Formats: sequence, structure tokens, C-alpha cells
Amino acid sequence: MKLKNIIKTTGILHILLALLIIYLLIFSVETIAGNASYETLLLIRGTADVVAASNLGIGCLLIICSSIKDNDSLRKVLSGELLLMFCLLAVALFNTFNAGRIVDGGPPPPFWIVLIANPFLCIYGLNKDKK
Repeated sequence: MKLKNIIKTTGILHILLALLIIYLLIFSVETIAGNASYETLLLIRGTADVVAASNLGIGCLLIICSSIKDNDSLRKVLSGELLLMFCLLAVALFNTFNAGRIVDGGPPPPFWIVLIANPFLCIYGLNKDKK
């Protein structure tokens, strides 16, 4: 798989994650938050829409960056995505392991797909390009 295709794939995964968050915000935030107060639902929506917009922007940025011709620049983009995903994965693992004590819980299963697939794709692309 070429570096351009790996970057496009990671970008598409970010966009899918954003669309999933938007879907949850529109249709089922009450099922996630349970019987939370109206103010809590507004807080959840206010935070989640920023996360969704960020993922949508990152996905579009990665898809645009996939048109870069220089392999060194593509490697830098992949390295940046890998660093971003390690930070997100660290937060997700922290929240999962401390569920019920410090935080309420970790991310739902669909988020884990992106949190695991993107770093593996980045590592594969960086290692494949070395050979």
C-alpha cells in the first residue's frame, strides 16, 4: 500500500469517526447519558460537537495531504498522525482503566477501531517506506 493511500485511509477513518459522533449527538445522546439533566446533555453535546468537528477537519486535512508528491513530506504527515493517535490512545486507555474511579468510562467500541487501526496503518506505512 502506498503512503498516499495510507494517509487517505486514515483520513477517511477520522471522517467516519466524526460522522459517528454526529449521529450519536443527533439521535442517541440520551441513551448514552441516561437520565442526565438537561444541562449535562448540553455539556455533552457542546464537547462532542467540537470533537466531531476536529475529527472531520483532521480527516479532510489528511485527505488533502495525500496529494503531496514528496515521500519525505508524506512520512512527516504519517509521523504526525501517529503521534496524534498515540495521544488519543493514551487518553482512551487511561479513561478505560480508571472507569468508575476518576472518569465515568472509556470510549465506545467503534472508537477503538480508529484508535487501533490508524496507528497500525501509520506504523506499517513508515516501516514499508524504509525498505
